[in-house]
Amino acid sequence: MPPWDPGSPPGRSSTSPDRRVLGSSKTPAAPGSAASGSAPNFRHAKPPKRGRTVLKVGIGVVVLIAVSVAAVAGYGWYRYNQIHRDSLALASSSGGVQNFLIVGSDSRAVVSKSDVNSSAFLNAPGAQEAGQRSDTIMIVRVDSKNKTVDLMSFPRDLWVPIQPSGSEERINTAFAQGKDSADGAQRLINTIKADFDIDINHYVEINFKSFKGITEAVGGIPLYFENQVRDKNSGFYMFGTGCQTIDGDAALAYARSRHLEYLDPKTKKWIEDPSADLGRISRQTIFMRTMLDRAQAKFGSMDLKAVNSLVSSTADNLSLDSKLSIGDLVSLGKSFKGFSGDQIVTHALPVYIDMTNGGASILRLDTAAGEDVLNIFRGVPAGTVMPKSVVVSVTNATGTKGRAVEVAARLKQLGFTATSGGDIAKSQTTTSIKYLPGFEKQADLLRRQLGGIAEIQADKTLKSSAPVVLILGSSFTGVLAEPVPTSSTTTTTGAPGSSTSSTTGPVTTVKPGEVTELVGVQAGKAPEGVVCK
Repeated sequence: MPPWDPGSPPGRSSTSPDRRVLGSSKTPAAPGSAASGSAPNFRHAKPPKRGRTVLKVGIGVVVLIAVSVAAVAGYGWYRYNQIHRDSLALASSSGGVQNFLIVGSDSRAVVSKSDVNSSAFLNAPGAQEAGQRSDTIMIVRVDSKNKTVDLMSFPRDLWVPIQPSGSEERINTAFAQGKDSADGAQRLINTIKADFDIDINHYVEINFKSFKGITEAVGGIPLYFENQVRDKNSGFYMFGTGCQTIDGDAALAYARSRHLEYLDPKTKKWIEDPSADLGRISRQTIFMRTMLDRAQAKFGSMDLKAVNSLVSSTADNLSLDSKLSIGDLVSLGKSFKGFSGDQIVTHALPVYIDMTNGGASILRLDTAAGEDVLNIFRGVPAGTVMPKSVVVSVTNATGTKGRAVEVAARLKQLGFTATSGGDIAKSQTTTSIKYLPGFEKQADLLRRQLGGIAEIQADKTLKSSAPVVLILGSSFTGVLAEPVPTSSTTTTTGAPGSSTSSTTGPVTTVKPGEVTELVGVQAGKAPEGVVCK
């Protein structure tokens, strides 16, 4: 325990209070005061015994800004050719809208144990020898025409089928299974396309060693701390309060913090933020936006010394796809000019906790709730339902054996997540679709794929693992190659509100899945009226 560290570690409890906002109208400590001090207030911890490093901040975006500005400045060709390039199979882009897949590789091969700051990277036994993994997987959708940037992160524990085998694993294993970084990148790109139907236009990969250079090239990151905070797992210790500028080592420990504690000034006891990963994502959002603002101040003003420092420190630890040209970078640099961190719209995928058959804790996507978020990055209109999100069990009541298997196979060919539920002894004439409330759109897409002949009915007894059931009646004629238009009449029975006909609601400025409220202890966020520089 550091000598300045007051109090004792609290026992972690699920009943700890959830402090959503940690801020006040206090004025930041003046430079040179007891609160600010002239010496650095960040102290790095000894390597913890366990824990994994995570880098879930938008530093890849900052790198793109810097390299793009270098290109606009006219000297980007030299620096551009110093960056490693991967030849990847990527989707073509059009209309000035591009999806960048940004991967934060946690390969520690680039970190030396003799480095005085190695504990920020090598925080687990055998970590230095560990192979490549992608602890950060995010998609940044850049619309240069409308000057918008949308960002979505994939939780590393999200359980999905991995390409090319189709076997289910955590999504970050797609990158790890490649025979090299390029192969891992391609597997991840293919997995995202297969599982979420999102096209990737460009690829950016950064590793740990570039983090310090990025942070220090922008002059450090100014954050506001109302209370003393610490995280023994990540090694973040901040005992200064008010506005504090953190360097590269502190920034990494801050971004990795998922066991943050703050010191209660009255009781002198440490209280842990119970929000864990959700709180970390909130703090990373604060950090990312602040970093982008700092980047704009440095790079937007064509501070070539800062640009040169950043690109020089990251060129050997950065990979781009070979299709990202100087022209693309120039266009991107112009689009980012004057852009602030608050203009980035972050989106959260709706997920829920589950367990594998082996007892491992994982996350699964809430497919119905996730469609509108994913549609932003697919580039399709809001409300669009993709066949992949329709999880349907097909049962046969036609009187002709084997139809359930046949129809399920056809639906799978069209992209539906379909399984056969077998034959039902008692036959019926009507073809019907039952759905769990909340899956109306999925049921309607299935109905339209059948030509609009099926009745649909809400059924609260269905399970979320099988939210749609198709019962084939003797009236069933077949599965269409394309669904009929949504204007077709929907026949609905059952509980009120189960109709799938759509109505136009009020216009809102909040996008689907947009993170409008940060959770957890927001250490680093300045209170209203306070600007840390």
